[in-house]
Amino acid sequence: MLQDFAKKPKQTKWRSGNIIVNYTRVSDHSQFDNTSLETQKKDSISFAELRSLIIKAFFGGAVESAKNDERKEFKKMLDFVKKDKSISAILVYSYERFSRSEHAADLSRELGKIGVKVLSVIQEVDVTSAAGKLQQNIFYAFGNYDNELRREKTTRGMIENLRNGYWVGPVPIGYTNLKRKEKAKYHEYVINDQGRILIQAFKWKAEGNLNNVEIAAKMKKMGSNIRYKHLHRILSNPFYCGYITHALIPGEIIKGKHTPLISEKLFEKANFPEIASNHKGISRKSKFRELALKRFVKEAETGNSFTGYIKKGIFYYKTRGKDSPLNMRADRLNELFSATLSEYCIDKSLSTVLEKKVLDVINEKLKDEHQDSKIIKDKLKELQVKKINLEDRFINEEIPLDLYKKYNEKYNLEEQALKQEMGNYLEISSNLEIAVKKGLKIAQNIGQVWDSSEFDNKTKIQKLVFPEGIAYDRQKNEFRTFRVNTIFSLIADVARVSEAKKIGQPLKVDRNSHLVARRGIEPLIPP
Repeated sequence: MLQDFAKKPKQTKWRSGNIIVNYTRVSDHSQFDNTSLETQKKDSISFAELRSLIIKAFFGGAVESAKNDERKEFKKMLDFVKKDKSISAILVYSYERFSRSEHAADLSRELGKIGVKVLSVIQEVDVTSAAGKLQQNIFYAFGNYDNELRREKTTRGMIENLRNGYWVGPVPIGYTNLKRKEKAKYHEYVINDQGRILIQAFKWKAEGNLNNVEIAAKMKKMGSNIRYKHLHRILSNPFYCGYITHALIPGEIIKGKHTPLISEKLFEKANFPEIASNHKGISRKSKFRELALKRFVKEAETGNSFTGYIKKGIFYYKTRGKDSPLNMRADRLNELFSATLSEYCIDKSLSTVLEKKVLDVINEKLKDEHQDSKIIKDKLKELQVKKINLEDRFINEEIPLDLYKKYNEKYNLEEQALKQEMGNYLEISSNLEIAVKKGLKIAQNIGQVWDSSEFDNKTKIQKLVFPEGIAYDRQKNEFRTFRVNTIFSLIADVARVSEAKKIGQPLKVDRNSHLVARRGIEPLIPP
């Protein structure tokens, strides 16, 4: 009697019957010429007849890449077999015709859960056995491997074309490719009506009298369909002045073989407003140590960034934009910034004392962080229990596949967020003493170090102390800080307290200060 209570073996319940569907595909139009689709269908019909299988419906018969599983005909076929319970199998010419994606085996397993087999005409295996499933997965793996090899070969060819000056992507707006079906080196680009409108747009941009919204409006009247929010991306594409850039060759800019839409000079004027002024402009890539604050400092009232230029051998900063423009000598703004940095400078003799006090302040603040960390650990444990319970319910067929996927994804996202937060807490504690020591060493003469550094080191120091930049108040002739690196904030605060105590004016450091960020201690070596 007790035997009736024993667990029954869980086995795949394959659909019975001889009703199947057939799926055929080719990956490009050239395969139509060698009757690949016709051959696939003909051989599939012969395969079915020999085994007394009845093909209820045919799918595919089109150009569909098997690199992913978002194919229109393919999805249509999957939906069909899921709804029609009489379908016992999907017949394909070969397993690579079914899918070449890395998820092919997973897809077969999902079909197996509803009892549908995937059969191949030229790779006949018993997919109901462990050995057969292994063979099927190997065929899928080889298909995916072949794809990766092709992609690698194609990518190498594209990189070679790009470095030789031949564009390999979709034709940019403003051009028509008269030989788009040829290889990249045989492409022939001609300027079309949209291109002629773009030429005028570059001129308007270079003149500096119109913004992108106004330029797009004028272009629309001329017959253009370019929206203003895409205009900046288009006008900043060096393709139009004869050069090629691409994600496959990061950091490189290549002289292209195509006909430029505009001159390099017009492109520069449209993209670097300072060049269009009466001053000798400084490009974004110029690294003059005298102009290290450009784009780092913003004008407090307007929020406009400073850029730089040279006039009669003297360096100047000026704000971008036309609202409340501001020009000032670079040496004066640099001197003021150096003085601001010096506020975080400490006496070398205080280093040992300050190190202990800064660490005390941080560690006291971290008590709350450690408590929060414990709460997160408990939440992670609860989440693991939920996931195990969910899996058990799915295995015991208490919930359907769609609900399992829905809640499994939900729990995974929650787990990912909690682990991210836990990582932030761990980051706070790691290498804390090293960070404080480095900060104290830098703070001993930070103003002088910045003064004597070259452009790159100046910008590193700036971002190190003021990660979000700094604002200049023209009325008070002083800087406002958006946010100061946690370590430097504490060093300045603790040093101020220590100095005050020396002269008999004790002050209290706020041990719950916002100076210690919840999300972690900033690195003392900027990326």
